[in-house]
Amino acid sequence: MSGERFAALGADAGFFHGPLGFIFLVAIAACAKPATVASDPSPAGIPSVAGERALQTEAAVRTREARLQRLDDVSLPLLRQGPALCGHEVSHFGFRYLALEEVEDEAERDAYHELFGVGERPTIIGVTSGGAAQRAGLTPGDMIVGLGGVDVPSGAQGSVEIAFQLVRRRAGEPVPVVVRRGRESVTLEITAERGCDFPIHLSPSDEINASADGRWIEVNAGLLRFLESDEELQLVIAHEMAHNTIGHSAQDREYERLRGMRGAVRDAAAAAAGGVAPPGEFSRAQEREADYVGMYYLARAGIDTRGVARFWRRMAAEDAAGIRDRGDATHPAYPERFLFLEEVHLEIARKLEAGEPLIPDRVFRRF
Repeated sequence: MSGERFAALGADAGFFHGPLGFIFLVAIAACAKPATVASDPSPAGIPSVAGERALQTEAAVRTREARLQRLDDVSLPLLRQGPALCGHEVSHFGFRYLALEEVEDEAERDAYHELFGVGERPTIIGVTSGGAAQRAGLTPGDMIVGLGGVDVPSGAQGSVEIAFQLVRRRAGEPVPVVVRRGRESVTLEITAERGCDFPIHLSPSDEINASADGRWIEVNAGLLRFLESDEELQLVIAHEMAHNTIGHSAQDREYERLRGMRGAVRDAAAAAAGGVAPPGEFSRAQEREADYVGMYYLARAGIDTRGVARFWRRMAAEDAAGIRDRGDATHPAYPERFLFLEEVHLEIARKLEAGEPLIPDRVFRRF
């Protein structure tokens, strides 16, 4: 019972006057004491809500950055060995950086500072395994203060300056970089390597899926949780790279244009465009092409294509409907897909044995 309510009750009634009233008041006071203790939001030994929120935010940041690190590490061999197939390339430096000003959430800012030492100047938060930055000696926690002979300012403007300097550099061109490492200033030299221009992003979606839009690739967190090995992840990334290489998204955009046409004109034009699937879904033919070219991306990166098709057996266990060969399905049935990839593996193995170049020899739009 609150003090205000208790006082009001005593003022309005004569019930509390006399000996019995005194005894009753003592009983009420005794009952009220535990309520005072229970209202303490943070008893000794139990973290506060704010403290627990900070711990969970730190765990979320650590998990997200670990997933981004994995994507960087497993995709590098594919991007590095892919220019002969993808046809366009960019300089890869192999590090990610961040300034605290770029993080909107205060709890996340604290987490990045605690985990990676991120400060007001752009700070390296990820170094790709085997990449140019690692070879140069850069490490997470290095604060970038100079790049290419130019001072790097604080905050988001510093990140913009870094991006501007890096995009101007060609692969094979040494670039001086000055970092603050603890109390020391260290000057290093980083030389970028060439690779396919397919940025790979992480989506928080729980769906077991990945996607490509012709320019970049997006991998869902749900897929990363499902995958059992880096080789399976490389199979998925190679498949999405193949979609971009062949130009399937451009075909879908053509479909969108054709939807504005009517009747036989639209149908005839769609047929001439290869019978593309509705927007957001690649057709069975497109999926088969991406499976085929994706296997060559794997092989060129030195990844053994033997057994990678077993990924589709696990997908079948996850989605039993995909086992049946439905004529109206946009994706090949899992048994069909498995056997086709095994066939492509044998084709690649014969080329490796004969010393032939690992270039897809079936006629697609790019080959």
